[in-house]
Formats: sequence, C-alpha cells, structure tokens
Amino acid sequence: MTAMPPRKLWTVAVTAGVTSLGIIAAAGIFSASAWSTPHREITAGNGVMTALNPGLGPVPEQAVVTDEQFQSTIDNIVFILADDLDWATFRQVPRLNALQAKATTFTNATVTDSLCCPSRVSILRGQYVHNHKVFSNEPASGGGWPTFYRLGEEKDSLPVWLSSVGVQTAFMGKYLNAYPDGAKNPAYVPPGWDRWVVPVTQPEMYRGYGYTLNVDGTLKTYGTNSEDFLSDVLVGEAAKYIVSAREPFYLQLSLTNPHRPFPVATRHLASSKSATVPRSKGYNATGLNEPAWRNSLPTINPRRLATYDRRWRERVQSSESIADAYDSVVAALAKAGKLDTTLIVIGSDNGYHAVVRRLPPGKRTPYLEDTVVPYLFIGPGVEAGAKVASMTSTIDLGPTFAALLNAKAPEWTDGRSLVPFLARGTVEDWRTGVISESLSQARPGDPDYETLKPPRFTALRTEQWVYVEYEDGTKELYNRLTDPDELNNVLPTADPDLVKALNRQLLALRTCAGPTCRVADSLPD
Repeated sequence: MTAMPPRKLWTVAVTAGVTSLGIIAAAGIFSASAWSTPHREITAGNGVMTALNPGLGPVPEQAVVTDEQFQSTIDNIVFILADDLDWATFRQVPRLNALQAKATTFTNATVTDSLCCPSRVSILRGQYVHNHKVFSNEPASGGGWPTFYRLGEEKDSLPVWLSSVGVQTAFMGKYLNAYPDGAKNPAYVPPGWDRWVVPVTQPEMYRGYGYTLNVDGTLKTYGTNSEDFLSDVLVGEAAKYIVSAREPFYLQLSLTNPHRPFPVATRHLASSKSATVPRSKGYNATGLNEPAWRNSLPTINPRRLATYDRRWRERVQSSESIADAYDSVVAALAKAGKLDTTLIVIGSDNGYHAVVRRLPPGKRTPYLEDTVVPYLFIGPGVEAGAKVASMTSTIDLGPTFAALLNAKAPEWTDGRSLVPFLARGTVEDWRTGVISESLSQARPGDPDYETLKPPRFTALRTEQWVYVEYEDGTKELYNRLTDPDELNNVLPTADPDLVKALNRQLLALRTCAGPTCRVADSLPD
C-alpha cells in the first residue's frame, strides 16, 4: 500500500469584527479548540455558521471552511458501532448522553433497515437495501454474511476503498450475521481488513461469554470468567491497536451491546437501578387510525410491564459498555498522541422499542424508536454541542469516511458525504427525505426474531412527515411537527396532493440506484 501524504496544516481566516467586549476576530491556525463553541442548531441551507456564546450574545461569524480544509485535519477514524442502541436508552446512560456536549449530533440519522445485517451492509456499501440485496440476517431468507459474500460485495466496500489509498484498516467485534457460515475456512478474513478480531460463534457472542474469536485468521476461544466479557476483550484489543497503528487508520469497533439478551459487565450490574421503560406519550397508548397489524393489540398488563422494565434496565446497564469503549478509545488515542488527528464516531445499526403503542419489545417497525438512532461525531474541527436536524442516513457513512480519509466512494453508492455539515454546518440543496425498508422477515432461531411484526414496508421520512406503505396496501401518515411521538395516523384527512407528493418520492427512492437516489431524495415534499 502507498503511504499517505503528511497531514496538511491550514489557516482559517476569521471575518473582521470586534464585539462590545473588545474581542477581535483574527486569523489563526485551525485547532479543535477554535471550533468548540457550544449549542448551535444546524440544518441545510443555513449559510455561514453562527453560534451562541452564553452571556456574550452572538459570536462573530467565521470564514467558511472548505471540505478540503476540514478533511486535512482528520488522519484517523474510530467508529464505535452499537447494536440496537435507541435514543431512549442512550439518554438514560448519563455518560453517553453527556457526549452530545462534545459532539456534532445528527438528530435525524435514519437506518435503512432495523434488522442488523441489512443495516450493517448499508454502512459498508453506502447503499439502500433494495440495491445491495442483503434482505435479512440469514441466507435462507436472502440475507446474512453468506449472501454478502456470494454477491461479491465484500470486494467493493468501505475497507477496500480505504486500503486502496494506503489507509490501515481494522475491524473488531460483530461483523455480519451468519459469519462465517458456509465459509470453507472458518477463519476467513474478508478483503480490505488489515486487522481482524471478530466473533465466529452465535448465540454466544450476544451473551458476552463462551465465544470464539477469529484473530487475524487464528481461532481463539474465551470462557466465562469476568475478564472474558466480550465487550471488554474487544475494547482492550482496540486500545492496543490504536497505540501501535500507523497513520492513517480506520478502526471499526462493533460491540454487541445492548442487543438482547443484554450482556452486562459485572461492574455495571449495580448501576441504573431505577431505570425503566420511558413513560412517553406513546407508553401503552392507543393511536388514531392504527393499522390492522396493531389495532387489535390489548393494553399491556402490569405484570408484563414490570418484566419489560426489568429488561429495559438490563439494556441500560449493557449500554454502559458503549461509554466504556469511548473512554478507552480516548485514553488510547491520548497515550499515542493521536487524539488531535482522530475523528470518533458513535452510532447504532438500528433502534429498539418497548411498550410504545402497546407493542412488546422489538425493533421491526417504521416508527422513530426503531429507525432514528443516535449518531455523534467528536474530534478536531467538529463543532461541540451542535445538532444537525437535516435528513441523514446510514448510507452516508461510507461516503463520509471515504472522503475524510482521501478515498473516494464509487459513483454507484446511494449516500452523500456528511463532510460539509462537519466542516461548516451548511449544505446547499440537501436531500428532503430518506427511506427505511423492511424487505424480509426474521424467522425463529434468528436473534432478531419477533412474534409480532408488521407486513413488509417502505417508510419515507422527512423533517415533517413519516409516510409508510405496507405490502398489503395499508398506508400511514404522521406529522412529526404536531405529533412527534408518531401516534396519530392522519392519512384519512390529509391533503390528497400532499399524499401524492410523498407517494411519488417514496416510489422514486424505492427504485433508485446511485446517482438517481441523489435526485429522488431531493424531490419536493
């Protein structure tokens, strides 16, 4: 592999302006601290970033940072990917929730599918599910790692793009469901990865103990002692890698927390004793004009509610390992002198729900709990405390990571680079909507199997609307501005022209590919 050029330093010219307090905006060398002004809202088309400095009023506007200038500050990326981490659980872990003050948070980050494997392939390929065609978690229903392998998509995915320009790559943790089933060599390492530490046994990896790891082509089995806890082993390997890795590098640390059965490190068993399923407006509630698949659901009885609260508490405890991972990554980067050149990203493959709309715990719905997930970017040049409300998707991650590390995502990818939001908070002509697709169903034996699930669907999500079409012809429409809990289906009384416009965009996105997705996602809503 060819070596990357040394990191470029660049100068940001700050627009002239003197505040009443005599603060002069002068030119200076770009640094993380220069862009750590808290609490600004970012949406598409805002123009030059402005921020609110508590007690001082508006801060003088700063010169626009180009994508290239921002990219030159990032040498490395560490991507911490949680498993089934929803916003409600995230907010109940204080150490995770507090990270928003350090991060640019994408508040409308939408998954392509709330099943693990299709979602994770979308991250690696930058494609909607209907394009990468890994429809489920298992080969029998058109999914899982064997399908990804059979289609040859491993050979043209994010690690390969990065490796081609000299980026060192490492993957540690859960890869794709059913890996390495069907492989002639159970210690198979996919192309593009220089370092590989991945569990090969299910369901053991979800339990956190008694699993086997593929460590760079060698199988190693772990037991049931506290030091064998999977998350801790993976985080320890990641820390060692960070210290020794040459730059530039990309590390994906993919934990199974808090996926059921909600593995909890021993040290966290006493935490979050008061955590319960959030008592939101949708808690055990009946909505307006409910679809047939859920309108006959009874109110959940107190005994079951108590069980769901207990399981939820385990989810929160399990999610403490995500915070542990962040802390360990930061410590390792600081030890190695790489903290000021590394972007840390925290996100999830899909969300999770419990009790809302009288639904038992699960994740196979088109609603916000399952499809809109936390995504936080922390690092040099990234605005601390910023929130991006524009519509983004997990198809954007591959193109973004490639751009930041001087690689190029292929034209056939469906996503868009998020670099402009990270660099300056403004994007002209950004998309108006994204879709989530449910094109298959989990079956008994699948770790994501649920007895209650809706028919297959495609859901269009915009900043104001959620429009759903099921395979049985059922449709739903929710106004996110007046009904943020997505309880009341207003389709029967909606403006027919609005419904036609949403239907037109949904159909365009459901059939798009590559460049046409970047047209379909911008249709007027």
